[in-house]
Amino acid sequence: MEPTVITPLTAIADAVRGTLDADAFEPANRRLRLLDTVDRRLAARGWRLEVEPIAGAPVENWRLINGAGKLRAQARIPHPAPRLADDLPDGPLRRALEPAVWIRSMILSPWITVTEDGAVLRDQDGKVRCRLVAQTAVAEGAGEQRSGVQVEALKGYRRDSEKIAKRIATRFGWSPSGPDALTALAEALHARPEESDEPSVADAREPAGPALRVVLLALLDTVERRRAGVIADIDCEELHELRVAIRRIRSILSLLRTPEPDARLDHARETFAWLGRVTGPTRDLDVHILAWRAHRRQASPDDAAALEPLGRFLMDERAKAHAALARTLSTRRLDTALARWRRALSGNGATWTRYEVLRQPVGDLAGRRILKLYRRALREGTGITPATPAESLHALRKTMKKLRYVIEIVREVYPTRRVRAVLQTLRQLQQVLGDVQDMEVQAAALRKFGQVMGDSGTAGPATLMAIGAQAEDLEIHRAEARARFAEVFAPIARPRFGKRLSALTRSGTGAPE
Repeated sequence: MEPTVITPLTAIADAVRGTLDADAFEPANRRLRLLDTVDRRLAARGWRLEVEPIAGAPVENWRLINGAGKLRAQARIPHPAPRLADDLPDGPLRRALEPAVWIRSMILSPWITVTEDGAVLRDQDGKVRCRLVAQTAVAEGAGEQRSGVQVEALKGYRRDSEKIAKRIATRFGWSPSGPDALTALAEALHARPEESDEPSVADAREPAGPALRVVLLALLDTVERRRAGVIADIDCEELHELRVAIRRIRSILSLLRTPEPDARLDHARETFAWLGRVTGPTRDLDVHILAWRAHRRQASPDDAAALEPLGRFLMDERAKAHAALARTLSTRRLDTALARWRRALSGNGATWTRYEVLRQPVGDLAGRRILKLYRRALREGTGITPATPAESLHALRKTMKKLRYVIEIVREVYPTRRVRAVLQTLRQLQQVLGDVQDMEVQAAALRKFGQVMGDSGTAGPATLMAIGAQAEDLEIHRAEARARFAEVFAPIARPRFGKRLSALTRSGTGAPE
């Protein structure tokens, strides 16, 4: 940590000014909070979003600062502030934030007190040659504090500022080129998670049991972390990532089919299958809300207003579903099941080589599973025509998910560019299949919601018409996605793709390609 700033700045300025005169300003204090997503999307861009109350007013001043310390956008936002950029008033701030944070909620930091001292250094003619700013930021109740001294260069006098910066670094140990105190404090308050949500096997020659045990342990950490995020209701992505981790675990467990029952693996299969089921209803409502938001953005002002009762209905239903899910995720049953699974993963390593399937090189085991799933996908997809029932496309979608997850579990043992190209092709098909199923389900659910709202008197004619229009739009998009199926399936059905996939699996085993 940098040394604490001397306050006021007079001592620093006097020590480094040389032949220049120093004029100090009175210290200024402000009290504010910072906003960022839990995965620090604004910080990743070098941005900082400050929220400062306005005395006596029911609004707050939001200021978006870019990586150069310059104001990018600002707005006065009514309190309490929305959590999503999508709910901000239209304007430059919302337009800057929406692509940056997407659907992630913005989380408030603790209150921060910022003290700033300033000084200008003038020559004998009274011209300002550079400015010094000392800043100390203290997070209330968090035990964190950062300080910094910045040297602001003026046009035509950059050499002066460089000399002053060098003197400050030499005499006081500061690095004026580093981040300011508030940026440094934001880094400390919202440290990036070191764990990966997508762990992968690193050595294809390692026995499957020990290699996959490491990946399973990392995925269990993800489940625990995301479980806490879901209970806290940080945002809908926490639940999505929890479900992805569950599916990855189940994909690995499907690889580890032992010749006789194994209590550890069987119990884990039951636990994560159950978790997948109980998390489904809340996730479905999250998807409905995201679709409602997307439709509202594209609708006319009158139609958007008519859709507001639907949004309230969906959020009420989602609140009830989340409350039930949070209770389930907090049960002793789940605590016990996850603790039991962690003991199994952390226990005697010999148990993970007990069976022949666990002793096989993981690259061989995964490679066979990948090719088996690919052949299944070819069988399921080749017979699909415009008249094929939607259930067949849904079955293919599930197979494609399984295929992609197995490849991702061992992706690090394959040549990077080649595995990325394969995964990109698979994702394109999976996206189309997902659109076909999701939009059909959403359209049917919307009509059901409209009927419930109409029967209860919570939706008037304008709202019911708007709901019907949204359902029709979803049906149109579903038909468009279905029409694209042949186009995106064709590259996967070509013999050349099968050969690429076979060569990829061989590259992970050391066998000649």
